[in-house]
Amino acid sequence: MMIIICIIAIMIGNVEIHAQFPDRVGMPDCDAISADQPGLVWGVSCMMTPGYLSIADPAQGTVSGDDASFAIGPADKAVISLGDGGSAIITFQRPITDGPGADFAVFENAFDDYFLEFAFVEVSSDGKHFVRFPSTSLTQAKQQIGPFMRIPDVRALHNLAGKYRAGYGTPFDLSELKDSIGIHLQSITHVRVIDVVGSIDKQFARYDGKGNIINDPWPTPFSSCGFDLDGIAVINEQNIIGDQLSFAPNPVYAGHNGGMVRVLEGAQELSVYSMQGEYIREGIDGNIQSAGLPGGVYIVKGIQNGQLRSGMLMIMP
Repeated sequence: MMIIICIIAIMIGNVEIHAQFPDRVGMPDCDAISADQPGLVWGVSCMMTPGYLSIADPAQGTVSGDDASFAIGPADKAVISLGDGGSAIITFQRPITDGPGADFAVFENAFDDYFLEFAFVEVSSDGKHFVRFPSTSLTQAKQQIGPFMRIPDVRALHNLAGKYRAGYGTPFDLSELKDSIGIHLQSITHVRVIDVVGSIDKQFARYDGKGNIINDPWPTPFSSCGFDLDGIAVINEQNIIGDQLSFAPNPVYAGHNGGMVRVLEGAQELSVYSMQGEYIREGIDGNIQSAGLPGGVYIVKGIQNGQLRSGMLMIMP
């Protein structure tokens, strides 16, 4: 009897306890977002920072750097491979806003439900200050998952992009960041995706929000290594129609009147963006400095009477 009890105790002690996060595609509790879901709006620009072919051997160099356009528009299995620790920043025609349920989804190109590569996801309202979603990985970290091995159970994973196979995005809900400082949840303009180096070697390991090592297929010293970003879909897009800033003068000749453009009615926290959503510069004391901006049309965003507003500013060369 004593031997039986000891064996049972050992078996229980070796059972890996997983949090019951949503399961894989096709299961009743799956929360994946299909790329075919009506009403999705996709990213319009991408800036990539390539990662290493192998972070353990930097002499091998970085991934070649795919055409960044592969990561914008609808998910179609044309991707950019980030490499070990590489990243990409996606911007949007209009900001993402915190609405009901998931607000956006990140798509990878995994060919099945088990060979998965993960990435951290961060958001920003100005392209400079980013806040990371608190991730969870309860996959064991005692044995390295090799380059062609499978992830045992996606129910152990939360807020890590790449949880689902190609054609299905991992959802992110901005309300989870409600206590964060330095971002406006009703105006997310940039999403940064950062490859998780899946090594359990503490020299290279990456950790979830609770301090657990994240274990995913590694090493993968191939040209297509790392997280493969297929696109980011916006579910809750900010409606800025009718909430327009106005400027004087507009249009303005670059450098005219010292280059300062006054934003009417005292809007604050002004930021200037390209038409592709890329951050360019901050406003100064409720004004925009036009000097140094190439001729063209720009988006200006600011807080006015507690509400985010935006408007188009034309700079004449």
